[in-house]
Amino acid sequence: MGIVINELNFSYTQKKILNNITLKIKKGKLTGILGPNGCGKSTLLKTIIGYLKIHQGEILIENIDKNNINKKNLSKIISLVPQKSNLMADMSVEEFVLLGRLPHLKSSWDGYTKDDRKLVGENLKSLNLDKFKDRVALSLSGGEFQRVLLARALTQMPKILLLDEPTSSLDLNHAMELLTSVKNLVDENGITSVAVLHDLNLASIFCDELIIMKEGAILYQGLPKDILTVDILKEVYNLRAKIIEDENGCPYVIPLI
Repeated sequence: MGIVINELNFSYTQKKILNNITLKIKKGKLTGILGPNGCGKSTLLKTIIGYLKIHQGEILIENIDKNNINKKNLSKIISLVPQKSNLMADMSVEEFVLLGRLPHLKSSWDGYTKDDRKLVGENLKSLNLDKFKDRVALSLSGGEFQRVLLARALTQMPKILLLDEPTSSLDLNHAMELLTSVKNLVDENGITSVAVLHDLNLASIFCDELIIMKEGAILYQGLPKDILTVDILKEVYNLRAKIIEDENGCPYVIPLI
């Protein structure tokens, strides 16, 4: 298994956000996390990557207790594509993506090597960003910058890639492009990927498996065709919907007024 979570609980002050989370995320697959706003999806990702300290429970990263992995080594294993970046400096795209190599530097005094820059160039090219390498990163469009965030995450050479609502600010075309890139990386390189998503149909198209959360708990986990059903959507989202399937059995959700 790529990630195993046992009886995980987390609270902000007195409010419980994650309630006894137990799940297994398969290695080399793209797993989508769905659920209503405020149900704990992003908080779950932040506990996995270590941004939040868990209060109770256990997280195993490739069979190793996360608490036994120091921060530098953890950042070599896991990378995150956030909803947005706090980038402030007028960094070029190339400089920004190079930040993904920081966990691999022997010390803070070491500079980037030719191999580091070569890897950045390869990732920029694979995501069709090489033409922007000298542009100020913040000058790019939302879709272009989201791909830059993905390039930075990939430059860490992670075994596990987490994505926190990566398509929330993108139009449908750019959302499709980004998730196609992620899915290809998962399939071709065996990366374990977990994506928090809101669009049910994008989740159905791209994810190998889905997890549905509500009020801090895991309600369902399984294949899209088993999870995206009329009854489950009504239970979780209070949504009346019709489900249709394409020729490959992929379900699509059509909301009903």
